[in-house]
Amino acid sequence: MQLRRREFGLLAAGALAAPYVVRAQPINLATLHEAARKEGELTWYTVPQTSEVAEKMGRTFSTRYPGVKVNVVRTTAQVAFQRLNQDLKAGTPNCDVFTSTDLAHYVDLKGRNLLLKYLPAAVARQDKRVQNMDPDAYFHASSCFMMGLIYNTQKVQAAAAPKSWNDLLDAKWSGAALVAHPAYSGAAGAWCIEMRKLFGEGWFAKLAAAKAHVSRSTIDAVTTVISGEASISAGPMSLAARSASRGNPVATLAPKEGPVLILSPSAIMANTRRPNASRLFMEWLLGSEDTERISVEEFSVPLRANAKPAPGVLGLSDASPLLAPTPPQMVAQIPKVIELWRDAFGV
Repeated sequence: MQLRRREFGLLAAGALAAPYVVRAQPINLATLHEAARKEGELTWYTVPQTSEVAEKMGRTFSTRYPGVKVNVVRTTAQVAFQRLNQDLKAGTPNCDVFTSTDLAHYVDLKGRNLLLKYLPAAVARQDKRVQNMDPDAYFHASSCFMMGLIYNTQKVQAAAAPKSWNDLLDAKWSGAALVAHPAYSGAAGAWCIEMRKLFGEGWFAKLAAAKAHVSRSTIDAVTTVISGEASISAGPMSLAARSASRGNPVATLAPKEGPVLILSPSAIMANTRRPNASRLFMEWLLGSEDTERISVEEFSVPLRANAKPAPGVLGLSDASPLLAPTPPQMVAQIPKVIELWRDAFGV
């Protein structure tokens, strides 16, 4: 699906085509904080951030709300989901708040009645285009980033950098490109869905024939380019911009077909033992000044209404066209692109 600016709202605000919108109730954060202090902590399974950023967010929340500790568990999307399901099978409610890059996870968990229905008041402070991601209020957009083309500036001149997703197949990049595996990374799964739409099922075999290297995480798509082990990759543009700001030899650009939007939802698990701490964390995660500031500091895309990203980072209104799979497409097509990938790469 290729989205222009006017169409983007249809992805997020009407992703599941609900007939009505649930309205948040007013909330007293001081009262919620006091209740959360009695619970003392929460555990956050998270995927889209690096471990460094996730830990920073946990510390910032605890500074804002003393007496409530955040136990951060950061992994790739499929590993996080596998771990969560193992917890559920064992009857061990380890995870309180779950944040992933794979929309299919939430459709599955909601269908099994494993999510707690909660609409944070903070949603009203978000850009309207990402509000009501699930009109039944079981999961909500908590962050987003865009997948674009990444390149090493010491090995690739800007004029020679790839300009199209299809340039990953160019013979001059044979053995020099890196892509993440869709069986491990939700963002890679979304990217593969869009590549299949653009270029057909045979494209993955061509990518394998071009000797593209494979990683488990899209984060590796940036770190491996920085190290020089790969010259180019498909990876998170925000992380590349953040790394470049720290003096690393990396740059990013939006392909002519458009970057791929990765919306990361968050939800409270229905079996949480810390419902008040979890609700307080969701309020903070979705609409606080802290998370907006961290988004800008870390070169991410802020979701608060009218917030501006860091210079050089594409915001929600800046990318046109913009590629984005819908939740139903994620559910239906992720298994297929994983199959195509394994057939092509043998892994």
